[in-house]
Amino acid sequence: MKKTLTVALTSAMALSMFSSVAFGKSSSDYTDLSQLDTATKAKFDAMISAGIVDGMTETTFGLKSQMNRAQFAKVAALLLKLPVNSGLRVSSYTDVSTYDQANGYALPYIEALKTAGITEGTSEWTYSPAAQVTKQELAAFFIRILGKEAQAEAMTLTDGSVSNWAKGYVALATSLKLLPESVGAFEGQQPATRELLVTGAYETKQQYVPDKVSLIGAQAIGARSVKVWVNDTVDTKKATFMLSKGSMSVPVTATWSDDHKWATLVSASPLSEGDYTVEISGIDSSSVLRKDVNFRVQKEQVTELKFVNPSDTIANSASASIKVKALNQYGEVASVEASAFTATVAGAAPTDISKDEWGNLVIIANVKATNAAQLNDYIPVTVYLKNQNLNVSRSFKVGNAPILSVIEPNKLTYSNGKTRLLNVGESATITLNLYDQYGNPVTKKQWDNGEVTTKTLLPDINPNNPHLEVVKAGASLSASDLFDTNGIARLEVKLTAKPEQATTHQITIYSENAYATVSVDIN
Repeated sequence: MKKTLTVALTSAMALSMFSSVAFGKSSSDYTDLSQLDTATKAKFDAMISAGIVDGMTETTFGLKSQMNRAQFAKVAALLLKLPVNSGLRVSSYTDVSTYDQANGYALPYIEALKTAGITEGTSEWTYSPAAQVTKQELAAFFIRILGKEAQAEAMTLTDGSVSNWAKGYVALATSLKLLPESVGAFEGQQPATRELLVTGAYETKQQYVPDKVSLIGAQAIGARSVKVWVNDTVDTKKATFMLSKGSMSVPVTATWSDDHKWATLVSASPLSEGDYTVEISGIDSSSVLRKDVNFRVQKEQVTELKFVNPSDTIANSASASIKVKALNQYGEVASVEASAFTATVAGAAPTDISKDEWGNLVIIANVKATNAAQLNDYIPVTVYLKNQNLNVSRSFKVGNAPILSVIEPNKLTYSNGKTRLLNVGESATITLNLYDQYGNPVTKKQWDNGEVTTKTLLPDINPNNPHLEVVKAGASLSASDLFDTNGIARLEVKLTAKPEQATTHQITIYSENAYATVSVDIN
């Protein structure tokens, strides 16, 4: 459908709001509605009293005025009962502002539509709130509310004034009397009036089937995650989702919001660029009006690079580490491989670029090999994303040799996959994060090359248990004892005999300047 009005707008309306809320206004308050017949006035009264529409001035409704995208946003958001943040003051579109006297009121409604994935802007950064909505776009809006897209696709229309994509929508909308039939050409690309918006929405309400579940919209909110909205609460214990790209199914896990109005679907791997469909199932099909919704996923892109070292000082080392976080368009750590990046440290290539378990880029550089690597001198570091005009630079001060200053337990795992040691021969492995005096990671190479000033690590078990043995121990652990083949520091303890009762042991790993404690359970 036309990009300026990508209405994944669906059957999701809770149109019961049309008739009950009184705002003190009626058609009699507007002079240009006075000549309407009684039946048409009743339609306007229903919409006005519900707060869905209001006049352009205190006394003028603007019956024949053209409807713009700002007006459409408000009506659509209220019809679909979307959550609207009325206090929102900042828009994701550059041309939508509260300072816009004519259309600024629509900012929270526009953002509600964007968040729900219901409508797009006229470009990535613009919404064009003053732009007009055409008659054929309005027809599509109403048909999608009723969930009759499939029926519209089967309709034909020979009217050349209607775009090809909209012919089925216009044919069905006029057949259902949501929009009036025209004598001659429908003129689908002409702007829709506020009168058509009000009367069409009212007629749509009359044909709406209440108390049925519909998907409102879907939107990618992360490289691996999709947010899906429903129009009403559903039985989340029964409801399931299927995500697909063409004929290919994409396995996902779903997590529902507390109010059961939306769910987040997460796939095991990043979603590739393309068109996707989300379908809801598992609930009574007779209670579902619209079971699927389409949306598009953009290719994951790195949009920002930033250094994440805790200070601007790095140790004077042949294996100094510098960390950079690469963020994608969703503000997440990008899943792009480390091979997509390059760097220079004091004008030279680094020793290595890899990724840590949190997805950060880790740049290992031989600072000692540079002419600037003197105490308190600064060296420039620049990181580039290959084939893109994106880079980040920062100058780091060269400090002293690394000193082991912080020991931080990371993960505790049991070889049996359980939560405690059960049998003789089973072991528990504690991975450790080691940091120097500047808050930067102590690497295996630094340890192995003897660069770490303090590297005595002693394990201590409390209470003392002759049946629990530290596998890798000693007054001064070697790199092969302390680090695994991936360069991750760890300590391993093994159960050599069954104790008389279940116990919990505190294992403390300490050096001259730091220590860490972790609990190991034995059955």
